[in-house]
Amino acid sequence: MMDVTVEIPSPLRECIIACEVVCVRGCCGIDAVSTDRDLIDAWCREVGPDATIDAHRQLADLIDLVEDRSNLVTSTFLNHRTINDAARLELLNFLAAFEVGLSDSFASRASWSIEDF
Repeated sequence: MMDVTVEIPSPLRECIIACEVVCVRGCCGIDAVSTDRDLIDAWCREVGPDATIDAHRQLADLIDLVEDRSNLVTSTFLNHRTINDAARLELLNFLAAFEVGLSDSFASRASWSIEDF
């Protein structure tokens, strides 16, 4: 298994920070971050379509990396490591919830071009 340390780029990083309302990542890791669609939608409205599209693409790349079982993924930012299948699934579920939130928010904006998403 290859050790892979990931940095969460902006604007995805800012979206996650905006949803860090349960606790702090340094303490609780991804459990500190809410995947509530209203929080994600509020962030999308604030930053607009370009940042939302960028965050969605960054998230898709991150999901691909985590899904690759040959990678032992570590993220200091998320305070998470895929040390076993349960930890990998936990991270994938978290990322999938963010993906749904970003997609739903984008789709709800009639003035945003869906072809870009």
